[in-house]
Amino acid sequence: MENSYQEIRTSKGEFDKLRSDRRFAKLLNLARVVNAIYFCFHSLLEYSGDTTPAGQRQHLNAFFFSTGALYEGLVVADSLEKYFGDRESYQNGFGKFLNDPATQELRRTTLKRMRNKFVFHYDEDVAKKLLKLLDLKSYVFATNIGSKRKGTYYNLADEVAINYLVKDSVSKEEEDLTIRQAFKSIGDALSSYVVCADQLLGDVLSEGPWKIHDAPDAGL
Repeated sequence: MENSYQEIRTSKGEFDKLRSDRRFAKLLNLARVVNAIYFCFHSLLEYSGDTTPAGQRQHLNAFFFSTGALYEGLVVADSLEKYFGDRESYQNGFGKFLNDPATQELRRTTLKRMRNKFVFHYDEDVAKKLLKLLDLKSYVFATNIGSKRKGTYYNLADEVAINYLVKDSVSKEEEDLTIRQAFKSIGDALSSYVVCADQLLGDVLSEGPWKIHDAPDAGL
């Protein structure tokens, strides 16, 4: 069935054997990263055409947080070779992805800057520096539709963050190009990451005690 509910599960007895398995702990950590990235993907798609203040807030911040998740996910991926480096699923996935010059460049520049300055850490220096440089046609601090707080978007705060990302640009055209390139390169890297992760997870789990079970009447 197209909408059938599936589970990959094992018995308690088999799971007990995995409790002290460092390799399995690594897989769980990797799966946690993928969950975070998929969460951001969903928000990006869900609000991609939403032009309300809240929609713009959700879409842009899904992008911001996806970069932080990706940066931390690359740290997790670094640790996988020791445990899974002999597998083709690793070699053809994360092995190539992590060594790709484009991944390495993105990681040490855009991802590092975003993660450390305004995604997982809220560095006040970002606002201090950009207040001296920010040159906009108008300065909108916040927008809202209606009276509900959840609809409020503090536009200027994110405008500062975006401008920090492109702060080395010398023209509006270069700024727009930098933003488009950043969105594309990060989007491509996010997609590649989850493909590599799903490939490795599927490969390793297929050899263990985990079995797929259909439950088409699960009510989903």
